[in-house]
Amino acid sequence: MSHIIALVQRKGGVGKTTLAVSVAAELYRRGKSVALIDSDPQLSASQWAALGNLQFPIYEVILNDQMTVDWARDVRGVATNHGYVIVDTAPSMRAVSTAIAVANFAMVPCTPSGLDLESTVKTLEIINQIRKLRDGYPKVVLIPNRVDPRTCEGKQLVDELLSFGEVVSSTVGYRIGFVRAFSNGHSIREMANGREGHGEIQDLCDRLELNLNTEKSCADSLSLIPPVCSRHLLPMAH
Repeated sequence: MSHIIALVQRKGGVGKTTLAVSVAAELYRRGKSVALIDSDPQLSASQWAALGNLQFPIYEVILNDQMTVDWARDVRGVATNHGYVIVDTAPSMRAVSTAIAVANFAMVPCTPSGLDLESTVKTLEIINQIRKLRDGYPKVVLIPNRVDPRTCEGKQLVDELLSFGEVVSSTVGYRIGFVRAFSNGHSIREMANGREGHGEIQDLCDRLELNLNTEKSCADSLSLIPPVCSRHLLPMAH
């Protein structure tokens, strides 16, 4: 069984990479076969992995001038060898649309900003258009990110996201532990000040796994996809 999980949002700066790496690391800790695909030309996830401290493989599969069908084939090729593939995407319309078209689950982070909420609406519009062609897929979880749920802004963000009629995860705070994890090339769990952040990622992964366990896998469609031709950055010895 393979699941392709895309981190998507039409606006940059909402924490997609932080969540992508953190979720991949937590799923790996839980004994899952995990790979992360860095498809953002900024290569932030690849920079995070550059020190070699992450324990799961990172692939660069950038959607630039190539045909979207070729990009999708590469992504599905990675998924033939891993049960969970996390895709960190760029905020462009083309990147978001292509990732949604290949994923069976989409995670949409949103910070407490009016611009982020507007972008979330646009992202959900793209998702709903593609769902009409894909028998209701991808499924979605909205993530209130970089927010304190005890504040008025945090409560308002959660209420706004709930109004979209999608699954909404528990909140993920803005924590220095995530910043230091990136600087040191580690997961949040390995940081001395990362306990609270790791707990939030655990809650997010609990929600993710609960939803994935009720969904069909991508396995049938993957059997006809050629092997991946992207560059594997960091083969890990286990």
